[in-house]
Amino acid sequence: MGAYVLPGDPTWLDRTLSVYYPLLDELVVPLPHDGRGWTGRPLPVQECLDIVRTVDTRGIAQVVPGSWVDPRDPLGAETRQRQAAVDALAGTDWVVQLDGDELLPAPGLLVHAMDRADALGVDAVELPMRVIFRRTRRARYEVVQPGGAPHLEYPGPVLVRPLARLTSTRRTDGPFLRLVVPGDTSLQSARAPEDGEVRESLPDEFDSLVHNSWGRTPAEILAKIRSWGHANDIHRYRFYGAVWLPAPVTWRLLRDFHPLAGELWPRLRRVAD
Repeated sequence: MGAYVLPGDPTWLDRTLSVYYPLLDELVVPLPHDGRGWTGRPLPVQECLDIVRTVDTRGIAQVVPGSWVDPRDPLGAETRQRQAAVDALAGTDWVVQLDGDELLPAPGLLVHAMDRADALGVDAVELPMRVIFRRTRRARYEVVQPGGAPHLEYPGPVLVRPLARLTSTRRTDGPFLRLVVPGDTSLQSARAPEDGEVRESLPDEFDSLVHNSWGRTPAEILAKIRSWGHANDIHRYRFYGAVWLPAPVTWRLLRDFHPLAGELWPRLRRVAD
């Protein structure tokens, strides 16, 4: 099994990579030789590379140099960078596409997902993720359903075949397996299966991934929205100032507040740390 790490987000990288690193035979870092992200903004690529090398105690990581900058189409640039990494892992059986802020609860979840995908003959696997929207010293604020039940979402396959062609970021157009939590009524789980989707329930023994994309400091969030793939899709600074920043005060009032598809995030709950 192989994996790639996008070297632009050091915040959670040591904790997330360490969980599934023992399963890997190959590890690729598609490294921008100009040090710039999809929008052209500078990224902390050397810091990320240093973290990878610290976690990589077996010396399996390889750098794939390139440049993936397109301010007019940052999502297209992201897709091309990911594709370069997948192509470099052509000799593996599966490619892990976990981002640096997506925390896998246990490596056994990936093993189960690969076994089911092999049995079903699909090209990719999506896993459920909980979403942490805000963190402070005293609490975290997690996206939940209108009645307070856990909210889960599927931002794209976390496993793909090594010869997969990515169509948008980490998505493919081939058949895929979506493993859902039994009884989940989150928006994507409540809908009928998509074309090419095979849906199965996740065994009770496994927890969902934790997506920490927004669970950062204000400075880290500003760096994220300056360079992320959706930079042209939303009023990012307005969302930062009006929704994200005051959330520790306004969290009880927030409804349908996802920056791209409002109803995807119905509301928040506060969990003491």
